[in-house]
Amino acid sequence: MSYNSELLCTKFLAPAKVALIALIYVYCSHEIQTRSRVTLLMLLLKWTDGKDTCLSLFGLSDFKDHLSDLPCVDGRSAYDRLLLKLYDIGSMDDLCSLINDIDSDFFKVSNNSGNIAVSSTSVVGHFLRRSYVEFKAMEFDERVDLWKAFATFRSYGDNEMTIASLHKPEVQRVFSPKDSFAMEDVTKMFEFQIEYMQKQGCSLPVSMVETLDKILAHSFRTPSSIYYIRFLHGWRCGDYQEAFENLHRYFDYTMHHNDKIFYQYALLNLAILQADFNCLEEAVWAIQETIKTARENKDNICLNFSLSWLYHFQKSHPRECPPPASSDNATVQFLKVKAKETGMVNLQSVVYLSEAKAMIMSGGNATLIFESIMKSAYMNASINLLESVGAQFLVQATFWSRLGISNLGKFYTDGFLDLFQDSSFVEDVVKIACRSAYTLVNCGRYDDALKVLSDIESTASRSLRIHQIWVTYKTLIMFKRAIRNERMNEVEALSKRLNSMPGVTEDCRLDINFAQIEYYTRCGNTELALTLSSQYLDSSVADDLDLYNQLVYMMQYSRIMLLLGRPLRGYTLLMRCMSIAEKSSLVPAIMEALCMICEIFNSIKSHQQVLAILDATIPYIVECENAELLGKAYYETAKAIIGASDLLEAVVGGQERDAEEVRGKIMHAIRYAKLAYAEHEKLEDVSRMLDISSMLARLYHIVGPGYTDDRDCTAMQNMSLRQMRSEARRSGMFTVT
Repeated sequence: MSYNSELLCTKFLAPAKVALIALIYVYCSHEIQTRSRVTLLMLLLKWTDGKDTCLSLFGLSDFKDHLSDLPCVDGRSAYDRLLLKLYDIGSMDDLCSLINDIDSDFFKVSNNSGNIAVSSTSVVGHFLRRSYVEFKAMEFDERVDLWKAFATFRSYGDNEMTIASLHKPEVQRVFSPKDSFAMEDVTKMFEFQIEYMQKQGCSLPVSMVETLDKILAHSFRTPSSIYYIRFLHGWRCGDYQEAFENLHRYFDYTMHHNDKIFYQYALLNLAILQADFNCLEEAVWAIQETIKTARENKDNICLNFSLSWLYHFQKSHPRECPPPASSDNATVQFLKVKAKETGMVNLQSVVYLSEAKAMIMSGGNATLIFESIMKSAYMNASINLLESVGAQFLVQATFWSRLGISNLGKFYTDGFLDLFQDSSFVEDVVKIACRSAYTLVNCGRYDDALKVLSDIESTASRSLRIHQIWVTYKTLIMFKRAIRNERMNEVEALSKRLNSMPGVTEDCRLDINFAQIEYYTRCGNTELALTLSSQYLDSSVADDLDLYNQLVYMMQYSRIMLLLGRPLRGYTLLMRCMSIAEKSSLVPAIMEALCMICEIFNSIKSHQQVLAILDATIPYIVECENAELLGKAYYETAKAIIGASDLLEAVVGGQERDAEEVRGKIMHAIRYAKLAYAEHEKLEDVSRMLDISSMLARLYHIVGPGYTDDRDCTAMQNMSLRQMRSEARRSGMFTVT
């Protein structure tokens, strides 16, 4: 034990625990009314058990909150009785008598009743016996320090006493729980901090760091858990050196005291740390050593978790990992069996979810995917595992979006952010929020997307790695908006920033690649766009990445082929994409491929086929909630209507056609062109808006003098857009009016 004017550190006993012993005396004295005895007993069981309570950090106000409503037989409250008992302890000798008499007062048969007051094998009895033993082991100066701390603790009650018969000492002082503490409770507090940091993914606030340092400075030994707290703190703050050193210190200490039973967990933590700091080869070595050590020690829990982690790591970083000894399906099946054998319901949930993700990435059967997701959800619900809801909802949102039901996917992301944000891991919260924001970008709702990200900025700032994910997605959203606005100065700056972003996730990297190919295509640098598209496609196929992303790369390659005047090659690739997407039920990919095929058909004057295709597919495109794709479908429909009726050729050639028929078809085309303009206006896509505006101006010119105002308005709008685009390219600023 150590004592000074600020802090008292003991091994077990503290002033609040002395107060609890006094409260047990009050309970056993039968002064509490019968109807309140059960409530008081429940409180005693909770406090003496100590699993969820750091009792030594209690003040008298904490006792008052719980005891003031429990009446005694004489009309006073249990809290009043407690104060009376505390002030009966008038000296250090009284304190020694209180604790030394525990054995005779509680564990021996009473002469009056013939019963014992407390069973020595009960929770309360265990607490009393330990208090007795710990007090006997204390030196004289330690007992003096405990008495001084108790007197300080008790003096807080002066401000609360309302009974005239209670003695009032001259010294009145508000007790601070920081004045004394027991190392056992400090260790519990450290473990709570570890659990909180792991769940929230955050670093410690400055005030908490100062408090922990102050406690450690006055403790007679340093708990090993403080090194783990410092490891987590350094990890979340991005300080690799601090995290690495404290991880070694923590497990060196635990191995020294626990005969190396925690060595595999040290390696597991090391693997996760190395992976987070992009030391991928070191992470692979560490996790392989973890698996070997867990097998040697027959630690099935660590072994199963390590195998699961390695499986996910191999899927995320196929190039850095050695080829797996077994197929993905065999690994998943093995983990299923082992998780069931060991009764690890949480691992079973993760395995089912991993199976669903693997099938989504490979384009598996939608029924089997849904079945695996529901099994995982059932496992989570059976043990109330709220921490896994984020990963589950993210997979469900992806699943429904790829089936073309984007509304349902958005329902899961929004529902998670509204209901489960506080009980889930920070990484899941940030990933789902970023996904939700990026979905809004596809609808042209840039401001709403940025607001979603700004709402979680404080959450994302808890960890450097998670904050990097947040910054990357925010930059990506600004990058896509600048591309469509044609703010070229800003686009170049954002492109350089995205390329230099550290720790970009695989999904985000794919989105960045798509955006950069679009940027080079719009700039007219089609050769570079074609080269990058080909490289990304070959890389995604070689690494066996997500099938949907492979199809998107293939469609981007086809689009560039169309721009280069090679529609036949583009058509061949698009038909192949459609065939693969249809087998895998990837509705958005099918719709995008059909729109590009319609563009080819319009270029070769097969307008009737375009109208037939788009008439059937536009309802599905609307469900995909992709403004760019929908605007393109409307635009191609307008072109097909004009081309199928030979309206422009008839007007230019001076052919005599029924005026009402011509006007009706032109107005039909204008309606679709306006719909296309509205969708691209949401996206602030100035290039597409100019194309559609030019078409509208031409159609209004053909339709006749009755639409002169509309023609003039469209012409002015066209000129205004050209002027704003020119200014945006020079200054980097653009605003759609």
